[in-house]
Amino acid sequence: MIQPMSMEIRRRGITALLALILAISTGCGSSQGFDRAAISEALGVDSTADQDRQSTVGSVSNLIPPFRLGVFFVDHNFPNRQSVRKVDWLGTDRAQLLRELAPLQNEQILTDTFVLMDATLQGGDNRGIRQAGARHGADIVLVVEGAATIDRYNNRSAWWYSTLIGAYLAHGTESDALVMVTGTLWAVQSEGHAPIQTVEGMSKMVGSAVLVEDSTALQKAKEQAIQALGKRIIDQLRPLKEELPRENRPSR
Repeated sequence: MIQPMSMEIRRRGITALLALILAISTGCGSSQGFDRAAISEALGVDSTADQDRQSTVGSVSNLIPPFRLGVFFVDHNFPNRQSVRKVDWLGTDRAQLLRELAPLQNEQILTDTFVLMDATLQGGDNRGIRQAGARHGADIVLVVEGAATIDRYNNRSAWWYSTLIGAYLAHGTESDALVMVTGTLWAVQSEGHAPIQTVEGMSKMVGSAVLVEDSTALQKAKEQAIQALGKRIIDQLRPLKEELPRENRPSR
């Protein structure tokens, strides 16, 4: 009596596993690409907004270095969907951006760079963010926002998923990640801000359907985007020192 029951349990387990493999092998389909328009819309990025920001750059460019920079990471609350998902900012992400901006301190354009943490602030509340920056002694605030998407699909090796071992060993699944990040510099004592900077980071993970993690692809893409944003902000702030009369430039 016990032996037939054991065989029945084993049979059901194998059937369930085969059903899972079939779902994995047929559910991912082919590559759908990235919906950049949806990501841009989630971040409020468009060509008209960029042109509007150009007219307000004066108050930032009039700042005389060295100055203190606060960095505020916006946490979006929109629900994840197939075309776009929110970016979760980790402590490692914040630390990475501070490292990327470190050359500005070495060049004495910045005296200090810190992360502005305030759970009461929301994205879009630029006035509140500037006021919070002023309370913490910042001269300018960098507002960072992000959105992402995953394109997960099967490649030609996915036919191995019809076998038990193939679900674990065949490199038949690909996970492509795109992370779009924007950064805007705001003067805390006025409503002036520099043109928005929009950068992207992309990564690809290839492996078995069981082992490929979308979260790993997203993190790698996010790291690339943060690195790109750091370079853009350096390019924005470095000319402020170059434009000063030579006698007023901070010495290294």
